[in-house]
Amino acid sequence: MPTAQETKSVENRRQEIQQAVDNACNQMRSEGVHPRDYVEQLSWLFFLKAFEETENKRAQEAEFEQVEYHRVIDDEYRWSSWTKLRNRPADLLTFVNAKLWPHLCALEDGPVAGRVRRIFSAVKNHQSSERSAASFARVIEQVDRLRFSDKTDVIVLSEIYERLLKDVAQVSGYAGEFYTPRHIIRLMVQVVQPQVTDRVYDPCFGSAGFLSECADEMRRCSESLSAQSLDKFHNSTFFGREMQPLAYLMGTMGLLLHGINDPVLELANTLEVHSQNVSEKDKYSVILANPPYGGKMAQQLQTNFTVRSGSTEILFLQHIMANLAKGGRAAVVVPEGVLFRGGPDAKVRERLLREFNVHTVLSLSAGCFLPYTGVKANVIFFNRERNNKTTESVWFYELANDGFELKTTRKPIPGNQIPDFLSRWKERSITDNSWLIPLSEIEANGWNLSAKNPNRENDYELKPARELIQSIKVSEQRVFDLLEEIEQLLEKPEENSNDE
Repeated sequence: MPTAQETKSVENRRQEIQQAVDNACNQMRSEGVHPRDYVEQLSWLFFLKAFEETENKRAQEAEFEQVEYHRVIDDEYRWSSWTKLRNRPADLLTFVNAKLWPHLCALEDGPVAGRVRRIFSAVKNHQSSERSAASFARVIEQVDRLRFSDKTDVIVLSEIYERLLKDVAQVSGYAGEFYTPRHIIRLMVQVVQPQVTDRVYDPCFGSAGFLSECADEMRRCSESLSAQSLDKFHNSTFFGREMQPLAYLMGTMGLLLHGINDPVLELANTLEVHSQNVSEKDKYSVILANPPYGGKMAQQLQTNFTVRSGSTEILFLQHIMANLAKGGRAAVVVPEGVLFRGGPDAKVRERLLREFNVHTVLSLSAGCFLPYTGVKANVIFFNRERNNKTTESVWFYELANDGFELKTTRKPIPGNQIPDFLSRWKERSITDNSWLIPLSEIEANGWNLSAKNPNRENDYELKPARELIQSIKVSEQRVFDLLEEIEQLLEKPEENSNDE
């Protein structure tokens, strides 16, 4: 147990860190920098400060072991070197714009250097004008107060960073595409139960919430890691792809704040680089994802998929299926339509149920992802069993209360059902909120996986107004989806006649 003095010291440090970040944000805000831009600005500054601290640690370890260590970033371009110019703001800004940025964008050797290069080739300095020089120097002064090698600093910074992401999403809607509420992430991670021996993958990692929560869960479940396991933990446990440069930077920074120094992250469009033929050694034992909703993919880019579809969410589901290793576990957030639509969606659901063990479908309340989206979503949990066992029955759980009100404010409320779900999913208990459906019945119903609670006689009377509205939207979406399928069928003969 920490002493009273130690507790007071930690609390004082928390306040200092919060004050430093607040000062930096206020400084940029006073210069007219948009919230989404000052989060990006802080992200790359945090990254360079943390990166040097990591390199310093590795240099010390190499010296102790009497081996040579080659820094990724040369001395002149290290954080501690160029930030000394902050007392001369004009010179500082000139160095960053004319020397530092070109140097970072030209790094070539090794995967870590490549990651740095991709980040700085995609983001920008939002305080690059001469009139911003003094303000830029003051922001750097605040960031320099942070210590990424200190456990207290990292914990507090990770909390602040997550809050900044949420704030930006609510103010501008910008971060909504890559932010998943932490309590939903934690629920999914607790079901798939990642181990230190796993290879964990998120094909659209965004702010890296799934990967960082897996890292935290692994640490909680392992009293200590050997030197070999620790090296693997940092270098070959966490994998991901992300196509948005800002999300890529934020995810990289998020993992660094959670103590993951060298994850294998790619800046790429996952669907464009997808392959159905992945060797077993390159597959992943844990996959978690919340793919973007509502995207459309051009037909010419769908050729690598077994079942072609313009719907990005059904393509991501196929990608996850193709990359899950034997003995692997997956949890994927999907919009309601994926569970009931016909055509390509039904074909993919049939493959999923016949080739994998789909053990659980968690139905989330409409509004669970507010303020980012009001679309009703579900989580599909499935395994690729070592004994080749496939789906025999699916356990459904209707989560009507996730502990927060179904409004954009999402204030905490009593009656959270998440603990009940987590206590029942292994035993697959039958309750008022959960039920079991055999595969034969699902097949007879067109492979429909949408959760229709059989325990409710009049579902509409028990649903809150927001859910009723969402139900109407879902019904309308079904009509639009059917019309789209009919339109595609009508187009096919025309396409065939053109081919002839």
